[in-house]
Amino acid sequence: MEDPIEELRKELQQAFLTKTSYWKDEVYDSQQYQQEIKNIQTISMDFINAVRLISMYSTRGADIYNNFLCIKTIDDLIQSAIGIKVMIENGIHNTARRELRYLIEMTTKYVIVDYAKMGYSFDSKTEYLRDSVPNSSIKVIDDYSTPFSGDLKNNFRSEVKDFFYDACAYVHPSKKQIDEQMKNYRRNNTIGFESAKMFTDINKVLFRAYDMILVMTFHSFGHSMSKDLFEQVFDENPSWKFHKGKYVKEFRKTLFS
Repeated sequence: MEDPIEELRKELQQAFLTKTSYWKDEVYDSQQYQQEIKNIQTISMDFINAVRLISMYSTRGADIYNNFLCIKTIDDLIQSAIGIKVMIENGIHNTARRELRYLIEMTTKYVIVDYAKMGYSFDSKTEYLRDSVPNSSIKVIDDYSTPFSGDLKNNFRSEVKDFFYDACAYVHPSKKQIDEQMKNYRRNNTIGFESAKMFTDINKVLFRAYDMILVMTFHSFGHSMSKDLFEQVFDENPSWKFHKGKYVKEFRKTLFS
């Protein structure tokens, strides 16, 4: 008589092989899924290269490079962007959402500190961050002037808050997160077997976050130097993904108006 544990192992192994074969044929090889693989690569690398260019170009201004929080911490953005890309490609979506929440909060607070303590040293800014900016809250966005005016200014603030609060459902235990997980389980969309639509949805979230993060980083970088980068780099590359960004597109208008 065969060992029941060995019998169960064989059954599970066969079920896994069957599921893998079906998922590869019906999902992974589909046009939509392959397009989303290209999208995550393009979105991620266009974002990473943009912030890396900001960091490199900022070396022309010692004060910006040495004393601006948004610029000095760009390596943190790049590390997270690489990690997020790898996670999404491997079906780890909720953890990616949690990291995006951190990046939105981080960039929002850093750009506010950069403007509030303009002309101060890096150490003075980190002390101000510690003493005057609340932890685990995005309400400080209401103090952010933004590079926009009128309704667009209010819309940007509201969208940053909305993104942060939506992502909180994946940071703290929540019914929303559990309901989504159970719904995915019923559809056999377990880790590594996500649907093409799930990939599409997370890529939209990623692009939305990076669009807002880039605007705040450019705003900290300053009007003149941001304009230089658009003229010399981004405008020369029509395929740069963030030309289509809701707020990057509007930010560029502020540079050339």
